[in-house]
Amino acid sequence: MAASSNSAVRQTSTPSVPRSPLQRLANRRSFLAGAGAVSALAAGAAVLGCSDATLPYVDAASQPEIDVLNFALNLEYLEATFYSYIVTGKDLDSAYTGGGPSPTGAPAQITFPSQQVNDLFAEILFDETAHVAALRTALGQVAVARPQLNLGAITPVSGSNYLQVARLFEDVGVTAYAGAAASLTGTNATAAAQILAVEGFHTGALRLLAIQQNAAYPSSLAGYVPADGYDIKPADPGTVALAEAGPTTAAGGFFATLANGTVGQTNSYNGFAFQRTASQVLAIVYGNATSGTAKGAFFPNGVNGNIVTV
Repeated sequence: MAASSNSAVRQTSTPSVPRSPLQRLANRRSFLAGAGAVSALAAGAAVLGCSDATLPYVDAASQPEIDVLNFALNLEYLEATFYSYIVTGKDLDSAYTGGGPSPTGAPAQITFPSQQVNDLFAEILFDETAHVAALRTALGQVAVARPQLNLGAITPVSGSNYLQVARLFEDVGVTAYAGAAASLTGTNATAAAQILAVEGFHTGALRLLAIQQNAAYPSSLAGYVPADGYDIKPADPGTVALAEAGPTTAAGGFFATLANGTVGQTNSYNGFAFQRTASQVLAIVYGNATSGTAKGAFFPNGVNGNIVTV
């Protein structure tokens, strides 16, 4: 990931993130089950913290790595804010936004089809909020604030399409972390790998849920045009026979692990996760793959930091 040379880091003072004892984070499943998933997350967002003994220990030791981590923080802001609204009906606590503006296009709280799905999305919210907290704590005074977000950039989020939007965000997040791996070292790389694994958990669960609910791939959403050819775009199959055959037909597959046969691209090998460069990620979240594009779609004023252009 190369940083843009003509854009300054938009630094912001980082407010104190509310902290909680480590034991309060030790068993999140019991925490959610005991209080009720939605109400627990609504209350828990205000107390979720990241101490030295909890999630990633990130050493932002060099400017290029700071840029990459701040780029990741922008994506985590998008995910965490989206899940906060659909799970709780509210924005993230201000301690997690760095003073950034309130989003536009925010959806109402979603009524999920079952308690199990409710709990799934509540746990994803917990994870994404923890990622924001961890990155902000690690970056400290150089953590960028949440940029202006438009959660309804491609379509108003509703009970009929929240799963498609969530799947889009998670797929982008997984491929972004996979693409960033080579740019990070030491504990930064370790932390990114751990977050990547969690994002992979999320996207796998959402892909399966999409199959079960016959929800089309996000490319079916009005206004969304994939920025590259890395994804398997058609709707996922729902038949056992095709699943056993693997993602070898135009119908796609359960996971985005199909090689396209193009030497040098990140999906050259079957069974490998896709990678995206920062430019490819920005092309998707800006809704515009034109070189030099610096804002649009989910980030109407652009992302914050040094890595800002397609």
